Amino acid sequence: MMQVINIRRSGRPREAVIFDIQIGDHLRLYNLSLRECGNGYRVIAPNAFGKHSATFTPTLAEQITRAAVAAIGGRRADAATGTQ
Repeated sequence: MMQVINIRRSGRPREAVIFDIQIGDHLRLYNLSLRECGNGYRVIAPNAFGKHSATFTPTLAEQITRAAVAAIGGRRADAATGTQ
């Protein structure tokens, strides 16, 4: 199970939205960034002490990205907000 539990707008350029996600029954990740890249979207973990607080395997990153894009409903990300 992977579920986006919250989405909010970002004021940063290229950063589509900030979101929280639940993966399975035991893991929640907060303040992930969905960024627009030249070839689609990319998910980025927040920074702590100047370094990313988490990294993802390519497969997991793709799954999280797909979940976030689905949560914004295929709309432009700057038009998507709210709780999912």
